[in-house]
Amino acid sequence: AKSKNDVFAVKAIANKQLDGPLAKRWKPRTSGKDPPHNIRGASNPAKLLTESKLPDNPKEARFQSLYRDKFDQSALGYDVRNCPSTPPEDYPRGWAAPEVLTNWNPNDVTTISPKYREVYRSLCVFDYQAQYDVALAYRNAEKPFVIRNDPSVMEVVRRWDDDPEYLHKKLGDENRIYTERSPKNHFMYYNVRKRKQVRNWRQPENDVVSMSYGEWLERALLREAYALDDPEIKARSDELREKRMTLPNRDEEDIPDDDEIQVDNDRESEKRMKWYYFRLNAFLEEAKGDTVDKFVFDEVAFFDPRNTTASHFYFVEPEDQRGINCRFGMRGIVAENHYDLSRNMIAILGGERRYIIAHPAQCSKMGLYPAQHPSGRHSSFDWSNPSDWDVHPEFRTAEVNEVVLHASDVLYLPTSWFHYISNLSLNYQCNIRSGIGHENADAIRDCGFNPKDKPKDVSEEQ
Repeated sequence: AKSKNDVFAVKAIANKQLDGPLAKRWKPRTSGKDPPHNIRGASNPAKLLTESKLPDNPKEARFQSLYRDKFDQSALGYDVRNCPSTPPEDYPRGWAAPEVLTNWNPNDVTTISPKYREVYRSLCVFDYQAQYDVALAYRNAEKPFVIRNDPSVMEVVRRWDDDPEYLHKKLGDENRIYTERSPKNHFMYYNVRKRKQVRNWRQPENDVVSMSYGEWLERALLREAYALDDPEIKARSDELREKRMTLPNRDEEDIPDDDEIQVDNDRESEKRMKWYYFRLNAFLEEAKGDTVDKFVFDEVAFFDPRNTTASHFYFVEPEDQRGINCRFGMRGIVAENHYDLSRNMIAILGGERRYIIAHPAQCSKMGLYPAQHPSGRHSSFDWSNPSDWDVHPEFRTAEVNEVVLHASDVLYLPTSWFHYISNLSLNYQCNIRSGIGHENADAIRDCGFNPKDKPKDVSEEQ
């Protein structure tokens, strides 16, 4: 029997809303052969390198059955679920970027059981309740890792992920929030204030509009319904659309006075074909009264520096906190490769995301836009397009690894570590910054950037 929780079937192209490029992207295979990009079948047990017994939790069992480690302890030299107390000398291991991307193209976000993905994972995964001290040692050593099973994080997951109506009730249908919009599934960060520093600069296709959570949820659910071939999810999306149509029209005066915000004049048919990245930026000094800032800090208390008990692990330098930045992603969205100028704790509070990461020493191989460019610190080419690798041949020798995160996972990325993100489902992600590490400053400086420059824009993490 088909279940929305464990089956990732693709909707047939007969649906008229899937004409054109989008149809090609979601088109199902009918040849009977395995899909491309090395999706392995359950009939090939020789490559199974994960746990021999799946957990009792259905969500966890589904996750582990779909995303399996390609390499075991004998290949890595350490067990990612029982890592040594001191990080190994070559931790984390990396592989050639083309190998990882060819194995699993970032635009492919649908996996059908019993098929599964082989993941080039080398990051340690720690249990908050059983391996806290070891995880803290890796954090203090400025090494990336994943930590899970924190009761404070899991409590948020129970509200946000397990109750599909919770966030909708809290954020509503009328309060408009900055939302990134794109006609394509790839999103590129840019700082419009730097546009005059680059001659003939052309803005990426994504821009920013003002949208309620209810409208974003409507569109995200529609994307899920197409992928899962689920009429119940489609019906819920339709209900939200019908409700939105009964709400009063908002005049342009209601849109925040911000040069970044565009008036959303798209027709309904156009909106259905686009991707939207809903974002909540909460600042501690504004976390009072009936504000979104207070809501976020109350909800994600383990990222509140005032809550010293719950947040102690996640802040290296609490005095350098810069608020809580949340991104709610639609299935299929890709955030282009980049590095951040500070330490980063990234919590997945619902859904799934794939992160491809790389050490700062790989900087010269990433084809980055220069510092003065509006998209500085970001790769200037499409990682998912092999023909672009020929334009940047140095990329073929770049070393990366990857990890698939799901609800309750928290990823630690030290300063200047590269990350490239694929949204594998509707998901909720929040992150914090806490100071700057300088252990990789030389690598970034040699690449043409000033590692001591503190970022002025807190909204870049995608």
